Amino acid sequence: MDVQWNDDAGSVMAAMVARVQAVLVDVSRDYSGKPVDEVKTVLQEQWASANEGASITDPELTGAATAISDGKRVWMEDNGTIMAED
Repeated sequence: MDVQWNDDAGSVMAAMVARVQAVLVDVSRDYSGKPVDEVKTVLQEQWASANEGASITDPELTGAATAISDGKRVWMEDNGTIMAED
């Protein structure tokens, strides 16, 4: 197997983080205080829409949706880790 490194991987990752961050901001703004299941559904749909059909899986989905439901700030670190206020 021959592995090829994408020389533009840093830019690709940064663009993905920016798209996800925008989703997290939008969902947080529009669904803060809503039931977790409602937030999960919207977050999953918008995540896929922003990432060519890619999915966010549990436990990240439930954790982010719960934090948003609780009115906490949620964001994505540059390395792709989803974070939320304590």
